[in-house]
Amino acid sequence: MLNKIALEEAWNIPDAASLGGFQPGSLAPKGVIGGDLGANLLDIHETRLQQMDENGVEFMVLSLVSPGPQGLANKAGAEKLAQVANDKMSEAVMKNPTRFAGLVSLSMHDPAQAGEELKRCWNELVGFVGVILNDFQSAGTDGNTMLFYDDPIYDIFWKTAEELNAPVYIHPRSATPEITEKMWKGREHLAFSTLGYANRVNMHLLGIITAGVLDRFPMVKLVVGHMGEHIPYDLYRIDHKLNRARFPQMRMRKDKLIRDYFGTQVFITTSGHFSTAALLCAMTEIGTEAIMFSIDYPFESIPNGCVWFDEHVKDTLNARDLVRIGRGNALKVYERLREGNGPHGLKEMTAAECDVGGLRMKDGEVEFGLYNKDWSRRLVKQ
Repeated sequence: MLNKIALEEAWNIPDAASLGGFQPGSLAPKGVIGGDLGANLLDIHETRLQQMDENGVEFMVLSLVSPGPQGLANKAGAEKLAQVANDKMSEAVMKNPTRFAGLVSLSMHDPAQAGEELKRCWNELVGFVGVILNDFQSAGTDGNTMLFYDDPIYDIFWKTAEELNAPVYIHPRSATPEITEKMWKGREHLAFSTLGYANRVNMHLLGIITAGVLDRFPMVKLVVGHMGEHIPYDLYRIDHKLNRARFPQMRMRKDKLIRDYFGTQVFITTSGHFSTAALLCAMTEIGTEAIMFSIDYPFESIPNGCVWFDEHVKDTLNARDLVRIGRGNALKVYERLREGNGPHGLKEMTAAECDVGGLRMKDGEVEFGLYNKDWSRRLVKQ
């Protein structure tokens, strides 16, 4: 499929280490994740763009690599990292705004300050289409305090996000030192992408929903990656076990299930989870309108993610659903991407415009359903 939009794609600033930001060597030795992870994170307009062109990705929405400001327990340091990263993000994406946009990074130590930084980026800078929050905010002198955004004190932030129509992407991050010691010591291989990331993010997302945040702010949109961080697979049991008689104090609307928020206020992406079976499960549980394509570059391969979507998923879904997931839904959720709403100028496209289904015009072929170009002989696919 041509003209895909990818939404969970990481980037870093050159002076990240001096500001307390992500250092690639802290995750894995050089060469383990896609060659030179550090160089890939810094690059936007060279290798990244070349691979986008080669794989039918028209547009990427970039975000500061996790944990970003959420990893800094010091309030002043987290706010400075967010401000510097946002200024540099705007500058970087506006070098080519028809191919790139950014998500606003925020310190979440102070909900009011987070709202003000979001307003600054939304109204004074250019190139932003949403927000990235890397799960909980670290706080406290030892970094072990975890601030979660289902607390009512964060309503001032959610009010701002709603007023600005800024979708909030909740992305994984590493656990605190105390949780790492108590839960993951001796099983570090499970602490990150394998299990720990999803377990922490899905708890946080469900906490926000069941706290009634989406009911108080019905225009707020939340996005999570990695095929929904396990939630679609468990959705029956989640809804079944949120028994209102057992949990009468739960603040979520009493006439709604978790599944009712998907497709209107809650959305998932395919980032880093290239399983057709998992995608079909998600489509069955939450609907095509709640799912958007993403890659998770440079932690995942652009060609790998695109081959999966273009060659395997393409043969499984109807053309309209493929284009909705690959492009159309992103334009509905991230409205600033759309033509006339800013510098990016993206528009909705038909399946034919995305080279999916319909009449094919290549090599003079204009007949729908012409799988084998020779009428009399079966040709071998090269």
